[in-house]
Amino acid sequence: MTTQNHLSIDLDEDMPLSGAAVVDEDRPVAAQDRGSDIVDEDANPLDKLPEHAIQNDDGSVTLALAFPKTLLSRKDGKVRERKFEELTFHRLTGADQRAIAGATEAMQSVVAFAQSTRLNQAVMNALFDKMDAADIADGGRVLNHFLTSGRKSANRPR
Repeated sequence: MTTQNHLSIDLDEDMPLSGAAVVDEDRPVAAQDRGSDIVDEDANPLDKLPEHAIQNDDGSVTLALAFPKTLLSRKDGKVRERKFEELTFHRLTGADQRAIAGATEAMQSVVAFAQSTRLNQAVMNALFDKMDAADIADGGRVLNHFLTSGRKSANRPR
C-alpha cells in the first residue's frame, strides 16, 4: 500500500481541507513541521550575495572578479596601469540614487556601479565596457542585496 503526501495551500479560506496539510504563514519556518513541504515565497536567489562575495565589517561588500581586467589611466599627467581583481561595493545613498536616476536608461547600470564602488565615472565607464557579463551580473546581485537587506529596527513597520 502506497501513501501519498498532498500539500494544499488555501489562502482564501479559514478552514483547511479535510486531511490536507496546513501551511501557517503566521508562524516562523523553524516552528513549522520540517516534514511538510514549505515553499518560501520571500526567497529570491537574486537577493543573495554571490558565494564569492565577502561582507565587510563596515557593511560594504568585496566582490572578487572571475575575470580581472586591466586599464590604463592618466591622472596628473601620469599614465598608470590599474588591475581590477575585485570591486568593493557600498550601500547607496539618496545622492547616489539621484545620480543614477539622472543618467540615461542605457547608462544607469554603469552609474550605479560607479556610485556604489566609489570609482571615478570615467574609470567605471571603461571598466564596465571590458567586464565579463558574469562579473556584471554578480555586481548587480550585490547592488540588489543592498536594496533588499539592511539593518532592521524594532520601530520599523513591516
